[in-house]
Amino acid sequence: MAPTYDLQAIFGRFDTRGKDFSSAETYGSGHINDTFRIKTTDDTYFILQRINHEIFTRPVEVMANIERVTEHLARKIQERDGDPTRETLTLVRCKPNGDNDATSFTVVEGNYWRMYDFISGAKSYEIGEDSSCDGNGDEHDYVKEAAAAFARFQRDMADLPPPRLHETIPHFGDTSFRFQQFEEALAADAVGRAGGCRAEIEFAQARRSDASKLGDMVRKGGMPERIAHFDTKINNILIDNASGSGLCVIDLDTVMPGLAIYDFGDAVRAATALAAEDETDLSRVGFSLEKFEQLTHGYLSVAAKFLTDVEIDHLAFAARIVTMTIGLRFLADHLAGDKYFKTQRKAQNLDRCRTQFKTAEEMEKRYDEMKAIVEKYRRRYCRESISSIF
Repeated sequence: MAPTYDLQAIFGRFDTRGKDFSSAETYGSGHINDTFRIKTTDDTYFILQRINHEIFTRPVEVMANIERVTEHLARKIQERDGDPTRETLTLVRCKPNGDNDATSFTVVEGNYWRMYDFISGAKSYEIGEDSSCDGNGDEHDYVKEAAAAFARFQRDMADLPPPRLHETIPHFGDTSFRFQQFEEALAADAVGRAGGCRAEIEFAQARRSDASKLGDMVRKGGMPERIAHFDTKINNILIDNASGSGLCVIDLDTVMPGLAIYDFGDAVRAATALAAEDETDLSRVGFSLEKFEQLTHGYLSVAAKFLTDVEIDHLAFAARIVTMTIGLRFLADHLAGDKYFKTQRKAQNLDRCRTQFKTAEEMEKRYDEMKAIVEKYRRRYCRESISSIF
């Protein structure tokens, strides 16, 4: 039975500028945190969230990161005469309380809660969803717009003052670490499943050398550490209803130090898939080169001006390696007995692994085409950047 929460009482712990609770409804499509949209008596809305501290085991550090990120973004947006109330999330502070010195979250019966102002006039899109429902019949390229919005986020976070953000989930985007987890799960074979996935095991082992490539470059100083979002699904961008532009990056729980190109690779993995993540018919699995071009176009329209040449050189590789990394995680969890990812049927994590590996294989086959697309937009936007100087 799902737990119930006294949402009105929790809402009352936040400084809502005199607004009174009227009603609450579950909101959004997220599967980790519990999210509610709160309506007040004067028809103002807020987003109230319970942080899943079983997944985010360092919720205080998560909130410390989010505070710094949103405050920095608000300053950057204000400097360019934007609207920080719509272009970044705004945390609602807690009411002063002698028993609770937290300013951006409250703890109720062991659960961590935060609240944001609700951003109206915008929505997020799922891949394949019609983006022309803005009331005036205009078609908007929300994939391209979302990619540009993620790049703006990275650009704006580039000058965040020290100290370094907390690494709230250690090794989260480290493919070498994920490969190690896979090898440990294979050696243990805790539930006797290794015999049923030999092809997937061999696929992973054949790509062992790829696993450490980006990490080695960072350690040797060949690629810069940046601030990464680490969950760059297209539905984590709010698209403005009126203009169709990417407006605001949401779901900031995993923002921490990492690689900019990991975010690009994860966006490609999620947005270009031709089939469901757990599709059992592999003939339907692959990736869309058309959507890859949309993503690359949008991303480099902003990122070409701040990424290094080495980072741009490895954008297509990042798409491949991130896709393989997620497949490794599914395979390791299948071998371990489905301890991390929730499953609704037998071998679902193995099916998820197979779709990722099949997609990665398709990317390998079309790798030269992917690199040509990257080069096309590198030339376009790097040239524009140089022209703007003179």
